[in-house]
Amino acid sequence: MKRCLLIAPLSFYAFHKDLGAALERAGYAVEMLNEEYPASTLGKIMGKLALDRLRKTTLAELERRLPQMGQFDLVVIVKGRGLGPAALELLRRHATRIVGYNFDSFRFNPSPKDWLHLCDRYCTFDIADARDTGLPLVHLFSAATRAPEPSRDTDLSVVMKIHSDRLAYVDRVLAALPAGRKPFVFLYAPNWFEVLKQALRAPGPIWRLRRHISFTPMSYADAMTAIARSRATLDYAHPLQSGITVRCYEAQSLKVAVVTNNPYVAEAGVFTPGAVATFGLEDDPAQLGPILETLDDIDITPAQRDTDTFLADLLDEAGQQTRQRDTA
Repeated sequence: MKRCLLIAPLSFYAFHKDLGAALERAGYAVEMLNEEYPASTLGKIMGKLALDRLRKTTLAELERRLPQMGQFDLVVIVKGRGLGPAALELLRRHATRIVGYNFDSFRFNPSPKDWLHLCDRYCTFDIADARDTGLPLVHLFSAATRAPEPSRDTDLSVVMKIHSDRLAYVDRVLAALPAGRKPFVFLYAPNWFEVLKQALRAPGPIWRLRRHISFTPMSYADAMTAIARSRATLDYAHPLQSGITVRCYEAQSLKVAVVTNNPYVAEAGVFTPGAVATFGLEDDPAQLGPILETLDDIDITPAQRDTDTFLADLLDEAGQQTRQRDTA
């Protein structure tokens, strides 16, 4: 059996598990490593404040682990914030093929810019980065499984992990929600450090939303049920990103409309026309009522982009084989 090493954030929900399962279905025996070491809150802080030091500690961990892991037919790198050129050169000695993927933008995660050329294939989810660099654009996916359609007993679901301006955005949307519109709100805080950052950044919103904040993540099944029971769900992309989030694909696969701050989603043309509405952080609150009224009337065709489709686009193995024949 072919062997694959998946290097990815191992704390980003179930992303690594979903992708690992898709790789196994594609015929790979999969082993996993985190994208950065230390694999902890300290590592996340170093990634923001001391990237060079993080690269050194990650390289040291790879040097310790890789000799015991043997050779791989494929290495898939997702994000790879702790990696650098030296780490890629080390991985090359243990891999036949290396494929990289950035589910951030280069403005938000610039780490791959000095090593992406060392991959055999490198793709991005960010629409603007793909346009500006010529890199292949590979959209994300939904792992949600469609069940019998539930009753829609909420008008707007908000299921989010807090970061950047998300609290300010949620606070503004809820304040603009017309009377009679029922929301469901769940906000996950990964640690007290993030709460402290948000308290300094947006003290008003964090106070008003405090009863919705939890340090325990909602299970994926419960999150998808909450979204499926709503007429629309809220999406907030980081201001430095233009890629379409997993949340958008989840919502559309569940026949739920999307309200998002990211104008690229509606413009991408990958979802039912009219099923995605753009509402920015600074937009007129009075616009939200008419937006929701319009979304109420949209008949959404489920857009199920699954992990197998995502993986096929990412690896492009058929294209690789064609290129190999052409150069033989």
